[in-house]
Amino acid sequence: MKWLVLPPHRDITLVPEVPEGWHLLDLARDFGRRVFSSESVEAEALARESSPPSPQTMRELLLLRVAQGLRDRGPIPELRALGAVLTAISGPPNGVHLRLDDVELESGTTERSGDVQRVVGLPAPYSDDVAGVLARFEEAECVRVWLERDLQLPAAVSLAQACPAHVALEVAGPFAWTHREVLARMPAFRRAAFPEQVPPLRWRVAPLRGDSGSSDLVWVADALGLEVVAPYPGGDEHDWVEFDAPSADGPEPGTRRREDWLGACSLDEVRAYTGGARWAGHVSLGSLLAADVLAESGCHTVVVGFCGIENGRVVDPERRFISLESLVEGYQRLKAAGVRVVAEWWVGAPGVDEASLDVTLAALEGPRFFDHLAGVRPFHASVERIARVRDMARWWGQPGDPPADRDLSRSRPIEKPGTIEGTRLPAVLTSLASRLLGRAPLSPGRVAAAFLYGPVAPVPSIAPAPDAAALIRLDVDCAVVRLPASLDGAPKPTWYAANLRTGVVLAMDARLAPVLSRLTAPASASAALGAVPEAQRAKVVEMLVTKSILERTHG
Repeated sequence: MKWLVLPPHRDITLVPEVPEGWHLLDLARDFGRRVFSSESVEAEALARESSPPSPQTMRELLLLRVAQGLRDRGPIPELRALGAVLTAISGPPNGVHLRLDDVELESGTTERSGDVQRVVGLPAPYSDDVAGVLARFEEAECVRVWLERDLQLPAAVSLAQACPAHVALEVAGPFAWTHREVLARMPAFRRAAFPEQVPPLRWRVAPLRGDSGSSDLVWVADALGLEVVAPYPGGDEHDWVEFDAPSADGPEPGTRRREDWLGACSLDEVRAYTGGARWAGHVSLGSLLAADVLAESGCHTVVVGFCGIENGRVVDPERRFISLESLVEGYQRLKAAGVRVVAEWWVGAPGVDEASLDVTLAALEGPRFFDHLAGVRPFHASVERIARVRDMARWWGQPGDPPADRDLSRSRPIEKPGTIEGTRLPAVLTSLASRLLGRAPLSPGRVAAAFLYGPVAPVPSIAPAPDAAALIRLDVDCAVVRLPASLDGAPKPTWYAANLRTGVVLAMDARLAPVLSRLTAPASASAALGAVPEAQRAKVVEMLVTKSILERTHG
């Protein structure tokens, strides 16, 4: 038997189409579904309740109890809850700390092979899951460990180390192909083969609970570099796009290309990749100009990136400048066809300073080319993308060398005047996300289901007209829970309200909290908060809405 093994941690809202002749061991998804089960979350919570209280155990317990409160509130609150559970169960002494879409090592980074090797000796939240599959390897003909991203490296090393010596071991996948020279020198992978003639996996979006099926949407990953293009009328050049750099997407439409990079694709080529199925995923910003082709190809949702908006033009991550008016027109055609557009703001591009962020924020108040802004992400000049740039002089700039100690570096630095300093970028991203969050909810993470379903903006927190009094309920991303101790570890039972979207955590009055904890269905303020004196009720409601504990709704 040949096993295709997907180690934790990856986007578990996706499932692969398994190549013929292989059997799937999706440890990442199995682990995620196991730890998010009602039984597992309750067991983790009880373990912390029965332990001596400390700031760490109480913070973890808060996340677990709030996650329980967000179950069954819809796909986006559930993803926030899953992220909270992963954070809660992967704290110290674990060597790998998990987030919904990321990992952090207890010491170091996944960009250093030595750091990865070192944390493998520490506990990990998925250690039992890895150990549980080793018996299946004994009779295997071959074990192929699939590496999509660096997030999977610690678990992949554990699996490779435990794979029996008499079983053939292979390491494949986009990350493995890019970094095979370094990976092959790591002790765990020295005996492994790195086959090159292996097509990339095709993925489908699948619900966290329940089984996947052929009706699930095909997902196009960002790494595939898809740019959907329309036929040029009469061979004319595009007159509605200004390219400050040539496309970094490889061959022209209709020519043969590597399977792990789609690049510019015509309608027929998109259909060839998706097998004619409905699909969603990442496309270049310029693809919105081929709106009719996108709609005809069976597209459900597209995710596009941009780095800034100024003087009526939008710059994309490839440093191509596109008319905002043309993008808005393309978006309107897609909206009319039922195709949803989600955007990501790439912050920190070379030469794009902080003042430009304010200009872009102001521009976002005007005509938009997307339905939902998922959030902000740091700009990265990835090694894969750089390798496909045709004219580096007209791109963002000449990439430099990565730090010498980062042998698994995912990107290259580009020095350019005006660029936001790397040490300052995290604070800029946090501040910008906070400002955007004041306008509309952001996505819980960079996973397919979050892009696909997207959060829904709550009713604006304005005082309702007397003849149309708004009802109130718990904010969809908030829960009110009772802990056996305070968050600083003091042994005093305390109620807290916590919102996983905004990060707000408030200690609550013990008389009011039980009422709020049950307020999941809309109710009038007088019915829900009858114990609050009428003279103070409106003020209390306004404060709780402002703090994202409650939300107003008209039904």
